[in-house]
Amino acid sequence: MDAHVRIERSARSVSEWRVDKRIFGKFFEMNGRDTYPGIVEDCIANGSFEQWHAKRRKDGTNLPWTMRTEVMYRDTPVTPGLAYPWEPVSARAGTYAQPEGGRHGKSEWKRFQRFALDGTGERRGVAQRITLPDTRTPAYRLQLYARASNPNARLYAALEDQGGTVLAEGVVQLGAAWAHHALDLTLSRASAQRFRDSPFGEYRLSLTAEADGPGNVDLDWVRLASGDAVEGLYNPETIALLRRYHVTTIRWGGNYANEYNWRDGIGPWEQRPVRDNLNWGGLEPNYFGTNEFLRFCQLAGAEPLLNIGFSRDLPPELAAEWVEYVNGGADTPLGRLRAEHGYPEPWGVRLWQVGNETYGDYQFGYTDSLDFAARIQTYTAAMRRVDPDITVLIAGEDPMYVDYSEVPGQPPLWNERVLRIAGPAHVDGLDIHQYTRGIRDPGLRRQWLDDNRADPVHYNQVLVAYPTQYEALICELKALGAQHGFHPLALEIGEWNLEPETDPDWPRAEYETMAHACYVASMLNVFIRQGDAVRYAYQRDNTLYSRAYPVDMRPVNPGNDTSRLYAEPFMRTDTSWRSLTLAGEGATFDMPATWVRIRPMPGIAYLDTAAILSDAGDELVLFAVNRDLSAPRTLRIEGDGREGAAESAALLQHADTPFLRQDDWRGPAGYRIAAAQLRASRGGAAELTMPPGSVARITFRFTEKRGSIR
Repeated sequence: MDAHVRIERSARSVSEWRVDKRIFGKFFEMNGRDTYPGIVEDCIANGSFEQWHAKRRKDGTNLPWTMRTEVMYRDTPVTPGLAYPWEPVSARAGTYAQPEGGRHGKSEWKRFQRFALDGTGERRGVAQRITLPDTRTPAYRLQLYARASNPNARLYAALEDQGGTVLAEGVVQLGAAWAHHALDLTLSRASAQRFRDSPFGEYRLSLTAEADGPGNVDLDWVRLASGDAVEGLYNPETIALLRRYHVTTIRWGGNYANEYNWRDGIGPWEQRPVRDNLNWGGLEPNYFGTNEFLRFCQLAGAEPLLNIGFSRDLPPELAAEWVEYVNGGADTPLGRLRAEHGYPEPWGVRLWQVGNETYGDYQFGYTDSLDFAARIQTYTAAMRRVDPDITVLIAGEDPMYVDYSEVPGQPPLWNERVLRIAGPAHVDGLDIHQYTRGIRDPGLRRQWLDDNRADPVHYNQVLVAYPTQYEALICELKALGAQHGFHPLALEIGEWNLEPETDPDWPRAEYETMAHACYVASMLNVFIRQGDAVRYAYQRDNTLYSRAYPVDMRPVNPGNDTSRLYAEPFMRTDTSWRSLTLAGEGATFDMPATWVRIRPMPGIAYLDTAAILSDAGDELVLFAVNRDLSAPRTLRIEGDGREGAAESAALLQHADTPFLRQDDWRGPAGYRIAAAQLRASRGGAAELTMPPGSVARITFRFTEKRGSIR
């Protein structure tokens, strides 16, 4: 027998609590192309021509220019006097300068771009290699500020292909004073480079000038947006994807939150400062501020979570002011300021978080658990004085994911101290993260194979099935919470995903595979079974933020469809869902110790299942995942919980092999979701054979309402 599950549709099997649909959330932070143009339609980088911030390694050295990933192209050269990643057009040494001042922003180190004309009539200027979503629209809108010391100077703005052929061009006459210019540019044809190094067409924006005599041309605040931008601002494809895949909530935060002052992102764009993105490199123009994020969530149909930084540079008073700016009425000082910025109605944001991985020395504001437990109380108290109805989640320590410990040789103390000292009066829930990676050292990986008499497929299988161990860690954390008055402890899985470390020639359960989708299904099963505690979950998956990026650039993947498979029942507006306890047994394997992150654990089921029941008891949904990456497994469904089913339907998601990569930008090619037939078996049971690395959703609908309790 591969596995059987017994379904009992009775009151004793149904949870008293409902599964929160906010387990289908996505996480993002201000990280280069994830935001611009992933969310905000700005197709260029460093349009304000600042000194580019290069992220430093932990040893204090700068990353080589060729390795910087904050822009589309890694091989962009550095030209003296020219803002990175802009490139020169027909210029000699000394042509470029970045003087202080400029038209955009209010930063103490603000700069603009200057280039010199020699009066020969030759066009000179700047260019930047970009990608454009030319499959969506040929129309683009360019905005910039410019001036020239020569009254005869003309500025040409062009969209070109990588060979230099002009596909759209506009021209403006420049004056001696800064002036705003807007040009509509329409491509004469689409790029021939689509789907090669980028999911979008590859282009170049050039800004060149000519004049009948020498002089300087100054540029600042250049922006390029697609003509189909929603409200002239937002990426329409991202909004459509988030809705299509039923993303219920979006967490803004991460490492960047601990350096972010919310006041940088309010008011007119021209008055917002451009900041170094200290965590990720590059620059943050602050176009995507508080109101822009909250409006974006409205358009995407997702509930927002705002992550406040924990740092002495970001004190409790600033946190409370942010709450008032977002939720305060127009009769409050900051609510009145929000109204002046064009948003008269309070946003009513309920979900807030303070701190992000604050235990880690790589974070701004990191500290020890005693200091955090004491100071966090000042944040929550100040925020609740402004709005007592908000939920305040705080940074917890990620079980079995971090090595941080304040007492050498002892287990980490962070969660225990925070829960004990701050307590239920100040903690509405704990934020924890999980990135499952395996063994980073190649030598240790190969030694693991020898020690466990395993092959690379089994190594991946351990990582895919790790959520079973994560569930045990969640149960341990719930027990710790109960010791300190939390019944139960509310958990936010603020970031999670599988990012497997493998040898280059090994199969790899990467994003594009069904093996990875099985990990997604297993995590969602855990969230359903532990739904009394797991109220919110935010997958770190940038796929749905439609953008070109040199790293992490992939089409919609099987895991996205797995999440949609799970989320679809929760989109019903006429019912909520309760978790249904299942009994059963089946074939298992033993999980060996895998570096320091995964401890040995026997009896890991190949087939992992979870079930939900509608409030009225008239619909039951069973989710199943075959985590055996080598062989098919048969699921046998038994029990009187199926009796009286008027109809049943099964959907099966699988690929020819679990490691087949989905790399087609035009739609699924490496996997499929199709109806499957349940087979009648002895004793009235039903069976479904699941291929290796596959996911199933089985729905039973009843005419008789049983299990409709409370």
